Amino acid sequence: TFSIVLVITGFYIENKKAKIFISIASIILTIYSLFSIITGIINPTDKVLDFTNYNIREVVSWAKERNIDVIQKFEYSDKIEEFYIIKQDIKKGTPTKKIDKLTVTVSSGIDPTKRTDITNMVGWKLDDVVKFIDNNHLTNVTINFEFSNTVEKDIIISQDVIKEISRNEPITLVSSLGRESDLKDVLLENLVGLDVFHASIYLGRNNIKYEIEYAYSDTKKEGTVLKQSLKKWTTIRVGSKETLILTVAKENLVTVPNLLTKTQTEITEWATNNKIKVNFTEEFDDTIKEGKVIRASYGKGSQIEVGTLIEIVLSKGQLKMIEFTDIDAFRLWAIKNEINYTVEYEFSSSVEKGKLIYASHSKGEVIKNSDSIKLIISDGGNTKVPNLIGLSKTDAEKKCKSANIKCSFTGTGSKVINQSMIADSTVPQEKS
Repeated sequence: TFSIVLVITGFYIENKKAKIFISIASIILTIYSLFSIITGIINPTDKVLDFTNYNIREVVSWAKERNIDVIQKFEYSDKIEEFYIIKQDIKKGTPTKKIDKLTVTVSSGIDPTKRTDITNMVGWKLDDVVKFIDNNHLTNVTINFEFSNTVEKDIIISQDVIKEISRNEPITLVSSLGRESDLKDVLLENLVGLDVFHASIYLGRNNIKYEIEYAYSDTKKEGTVLKQSLKKWTTIRVGSKETLILTVAKENLVTVPNLLTKTQTEITEWATNNKIKVNFTEEFDDTIKEGKVIRASYGKGSQIEVGTLIEIVLSKGQLKMIEFTDIDAFRLWAIKNEINYTVEYEFSSSVEKGKLIYASHSKGEVIKNSDSIKLIISDGGNTKVPNLIGLSKTDAEKKCKSANIKCSFTGTGSKVINQSMIADSTVPQEKS
C-alpha cells in the first residue's frame, strides 16, 4: 500500500530528481513486499499446535523435528486416554522459533485409588451393573454366574461389598443364568477387540466355557482380546463341553538402557516409544555438567513393565555460594536448594547483632555435594553483669547504664538486696 502511495505521489511532484528518487523507492518497496509474500507462502511461520488429545509419541516426533525439548508431567484423568495429552504450557499459535522447550501434561489414565461409593446392586439387571462399573472405572470386579429357579436370567443375585472403596479394590457379584432347562443354543459373536472383562461377561451370561491364554503384543493394549479359537457365528450347543480359548494381549517387558549416558531428549524419545513414564527433576551437582543425568530410578538392564514411572534427576550444574545480608533470606535459599547448614551465634562488639561474622564458604565458591555451610552470626557486643547488691537505686541505675544493661527495680526499699542475674555473668549489651 505504501509503495502505491509513493507512485501516485510521484506523478504530482514536478522536481525530476525527487520524482526519480520516489520511483526507485517505490520499486524497491514493491520488490520487498512481493518477496515477503512469496517467502511467506513457501515458508509459512511454523507455529505450536493444540496438542490436546494427541498421543505423546506424535508430540515428541513433532518437537524433535524442530529441536524442541519435551518435558512430560503425568496426571490421572478420567476423560483423557492414557499417554494422550491433557494440556500444554505453550499456547497454540506461538511461533516455534520463540521456544526451545514444551511442557505437556500427559494422562496416566484413571486414578485406581480414587474412592467410589458402591451401592447395593442386588436385583439390578446385569447390563446396568456393567454400565455402573464402566462409569465408575472400577478395575477389580468379578462377576460369577449360576443357575437359579427363583431369579430370572441376567439379574444380580448377590454382592459382597456395599460401601465406599477404592476403584482397584475387589468386588464380587453373582448374576443369575435363570433355569438350566431354559438354556438355548448360542450363535457366537466376535469378541476380538473387546477387553477381557467385557468378553468374559458375554461368555459367562451365555454359559460358554472358556479359558484365557496370553500373547505379547506391541500394538494392542494389555487385556485386549487378540483372537478367539472359535469363529464368529459358530453355534454353541446347549450342554456343549467345547472350551473357547481367548488369546489376550500382554505387553512385553521393557529393558532399560543406560540412561546415565543419554540426553533428556533421548530419554524422552525412548520412554515414549516404549510407553514408559518419565518424571524429570533437577538438582545441583559439583561434578556432573548441567543437563546431564545424575541418577535414574532404574539401572541399565532392568526389566520393567509398560507404564512404569522412571524418576530421572538431571544436573543443574555447580551451585555457588551467594552473598547475603539477611540470615532468613539465606535459610530460604538453603532450603530451596537442599543445602545442609549450621548457624552459631557469638558475641561481637565490632559486628552488628544479627549480621554475619563468618561463613565457611565465600561468595562464588562452589558448594560440593557433601558440604555443609557453617555460619557464625553476631549476637552483638557482650558485657558483664555488675554486682548491685548493697547499692542504692540511684547508684545501681548508674552501674547498669555504664555496663549497657537494662535494669528494672521492684520493691520499696532504699538498697538493692537481690538481683535476678549472677554478678560477672556474660550477657548481650543493651542500651538502657
